[in-house]
Amino acid sequence: MFTPRKGFGEKEKKFDKKRFAKLLGLSVTIGLLSALLLRSWILFPFLPETSEMNPAIPKGKRVYIYRWIQPSSLFLGDVVLAEHPTQSGSVILGRIVGKPGDTLSMKEKVLFRNNIPETEGNLPYIISHRDTRNAFPALHSNRDNFPALLIEDRNFFLLCDNRDDCLDSRDFGPIPFEKLVGKVL
Repeated sequence: MFTPRKGFGEKEKKFDKKRFAKLLGLSVTIGLLSALLLRSWILFPFLPETSEMNPAIPKGKRVYIYRWIQPSSLFLGDVVLAEHPTQSGSVILGRIVGKPGDTLSMKEKVLFRNNIPETEGNLPYIISHRDTRNAFPALHSNRDNFPALLIEDRNFFLLCDNRDDCLDSRDFGPIPFEKLVGKVL
């Protein structure tokens, strides 16, 4: 009986260092480009420098921002990162409490959406201390009391969770969709 030798009729394969180096280089290049694309266009880390969203997002806690958003993909309660409307180069974190078509008002720190009061259970926030800012003393500011405001198309009303310790849409009005950088995941 005839038994062929091991590898009989097959070409002996050798380890090709050049081919391996090319494949490794190509894999590393594709990986780096994918990571760069992901970070630049889709998802990026963000480290809040303030306590404006405390307790949900404490100062210094890394969060990830998803950039590919559309107005229809944003819901009440979503936390978003937006370009600061009055300070170039700055950003703010805020919770969406008003969408296009909503009518908002605030009376003594209670938010009303479409004439229905929002309770703490619906929108988590804290009021940790009295408003002691010198620029807008609580007695002279309308930030916690404002009349009915209709949110226009492609605009969003943002409030910080740490309401007394931040600037938000009560101070500078609704934020246009084009100013939204992304949604916190």
